Amino acid sequence: MKRLHKLPLPLSAIALLAAFMLGNLDAPGAGWVLFGIGIIAWVKLDAKQMLNSDRYGVSPALALLAYPALAGAQANVAVTFALALHALVVFLILLSRHLSHDVAQAFSPPKSISQRI
Repeated sequence: MKRLHKLPLPLSAIALLAAFMLGNLDAPGAGWVLFGIGIIAWVKLDAKQMLNSDRYGVSPALALLAYPALAGAQANVAVTFALALHALVVFLILLSRHLSHDVAQAFSPPKSISQRI
């Protein structure tokens, strides 16, 4: 499990990125398998880690890109909208975490130079 956290991207993002690439290379069969693996990895592993690091917020955006690339003209508007809404919610969660952190720092007492070092 520790090896998964050392990857440059989470497992779900890697699978979804590969699915997106396979969809653009006209290999949708393998792309759908990787899309499913990416969604399952997001739900089981990476969604729980989202508040620890911003890199875990990449997967919903990649799912939004991978689905139309794999589905092509048969892409369902409702599924695309649901993926876009999910990506937006994840983005807003990460944005609110950053804003609350910045506000907390703004109201904290200033540190002297020796405390910052």
